[in-house]
Amino acid sequence: MVGQDPSMELESVTLKLPRDLLSGAQRVATARDVTIGHMVRQLLKREVERQLAGDRNDEADGRLIVALQALLNRDMTDADSWDDLAARLRPHGYELRPAKGGLTLYKSSCGTRVCKGWELGFPDAGLVQRFGGHEAGHPHDKARYGIMPAGQIDPTRHAMLNGHFAAARSWPDLINRLACEGMELRALGSALGVHVAATGRHLCNSDTVGARSDVLTARFGKPLPTLRQAGEQTAPAA
Repeated sequence: MVGQDPSMELESVTLKLPRDLLSGAQRVATARDVTIGHMVRQLLKREVERQLAGDRNDEADGRLIVALQALLNRDMTDADSWDDLAARLRPHGYELRPAKGGLTLYKSSCGTRVCKGWELGFPDAGLVQRFGGHEAGHPHDKARYGIMPAGQIDPTRHAMLNGHFAAARSWPDLINRLACEGMELRALGSALGVHVAATGRHLCNSDTVGARSDVLTARFGKPLPTLRQAGEQTAPAA
């Protein structure tokens, strides 16, 4: 059997494997005249080195880039704002984040870095020019949607809100949908206002996006839980 490097200090780790995988691993290890532990260490070592090297390397694997271009090109080409782009990437399991040297594509589920935006054919500068500013969170970000007067919303956000109000099945569902977009509902007399959660800025009333307060109340079978006066946040839904 292959001996261990005497200079290597080993820590014990318990690893649970399916029976068929363990059986197959044992056959492979026996054929190679090594232990399963040795195989696992070598495989893990290579994967760790590959991942760390990927963090240092700005260029992703060519085959991965081609696959991502085929998957994301249309959405990245058709997007008309940062939020629209984020919404288009989300179902594919990806998101763009500001990073050194430009925007970087990450896997949403685990936060794994995938590649740079420019590797997909969409450099940071081109997207900034198309969307009229940097992405929210970017060091040079000035406005997520551009400057809009209080009480007015851009067409992209209007369409997004209209979709959420139309699709919501209950008050909690609607509240959660808006919370995911960084927004909240507030009582404005007999109307409902949509506000930016972080700043309290009034964007529009619900009827602006085709959802009057009384219509929503009839649809959901009850008024918005814990309606409060304008300027106060509605209580989170249970």
